[in-house]
Amino acid sequence: MRNIYLAKKEFYHIYNRGTDKRKTFLYKNDYQRFADGLFVFNDEQNLNGCRFEVRLNSGEATKKLVNVVAYCLMPNHFHLLLEQCVDDGITKFIQKMVTSYTMYFNKSHERTGVLFQGIFKRSHIKSNSRLLELSRYIHSNPIKIFKGANDADLRKDLLEYRWSSFSDYAGIRKESKILSNTSIILDQFDSPNDYVRYVLGET
Repeated sequence: MRNIYLAKKEFYHIYNRGTDKRKTFLYKNDYQRFADGLFVFNDEQNLNGCRFEVRLNSGEATKKLVNVVAYCLMPNHFHLLLEQCVDDGITKFIQKMVTSYTMYFNKSHERTGVLFQGIFKRSHIKSNSRLLELSRYIHSNPIKIFKGANDADLRKDLLEYRWSSFSDYAGIRKESKILSNTSIILDQFDSPNDYVRYVLGET
C-alpha cells in the first residue's frame, strides 16, 4: 500500500487513524480546525509566516495541490477522496495538514508525540464504479455513530453531519473553499437527491 505511485489527474482514497486507535477529534473545535486545514494547506505556496486565520479568510489557492472531491472526519480517523493536481501534491498536502493539526492538537490537549498512525494510507481508484462506491462509503461512514437509528432518523443524521461533504452533495450546504471537482460524481445522477438515495441505498 505504501508503494503506490501517486500520479497527476488520478484519484485516490487517502485515510488514516489515530495512533493506537485513539481519538484524533475530541471537540467541535478540533473537527473545525482539521476541516479548515483542508482549504488552508491546499496550495503550493507555504503560509510564509502568515497566521492560519489569515490564509483561511483569503481567496482561492494560487495553485492547488489536490482537488478535494469528498471527505469525512470521524472521531479517530479521516477519509479523503482526492485528485492529485501536481507532482507529489497529495504527499505535500497531507504532510502539511497532519503536521499542523498534530501541533495544534498537542498544544490544545497538553500532550506530546505523534497523533496519527504512521504514514497515511492510500488506495488508487482505477474505475468509475469504484469512484462512485468510494464516495458512498465515505459519505455513509458516520452510520457507525448513529447505529440503531431508524431509517428516517438515519437519513436526517447523515445529512446534518457537519464533518462530511455529504450535505454539500445533497445541496444543503456549500463548502466551495474545500471541495472541487464534485461534478465528476454528481453529473452521473439526475439530481442531488438521487445521489443521496444512492448513498443511503434507497434505489
